[in-house]
Amino acid sequence: MLGMLDRSLEAFLRDCHGDEAWRDILAAANIRPEEFLSSAFTGRSRIRRIVLIAARRLGKAPEDILEDLGAWLVQIEPIRRLLRFSGTSYGDFVLSLGELPARAGMILADMPEFGLAVVQKGQGGFAILSRRLPPGWLNVLAGALRGMADDYGTLALISVNGEAILLSIALEGHAASRPFALSIGEAQ
Repeated sequence: MLGMLDRSLEAFLRDCHGDEAWRDILAAANIRPEEFLSSAFTGRSRIRRIVLIAARRLGKAPEDILEDLGAWLVQIEPIRRLLRFSGTSYGDFVLSLGELPARAGMILADMPEFGLAVVQKGQGGFAILSRRLPPGWLNVLAGALRGMADDYGTLALISVNGEAILLSIALEGHAASRPFALSIGEAQ
């Protein structure tokens, strides 16, 4: 699982900020590029160190780097398609998030056990509560929610507050939704 996070973080930083920025971040972390994915450098502390260095180099808060990673991940078409099966509207999608840990566990055998609960708060308001989610992952999820709101064409206000994400749907249909159909050939 950590290897997948490593590769995702590398791909995100290289794609959005360039190979030179990636090499600079690794150099500041005292990691040679060929060693990055080796077993010599494993664990959350390495990921945390790279995020902190990237944040400092890019002039962003570490939480913003993680949220941007989440928004970037949901632009990857297989991930986007998997998530779009969760609901025909953004509100339906958000309500289905409680099923996400079980779905992720089916795909990723070494996924750490965690839980999500979605509590609806009035019309268009939600609190997504986490249980045993590793540090920083709530920010990645908030970024993914932001990216999916864009995908559905929905204007949503999203914030991380302690162990919860507070989400308010301001306007469904704010912009055009990206096309989605059950089969790949239907609406692309």
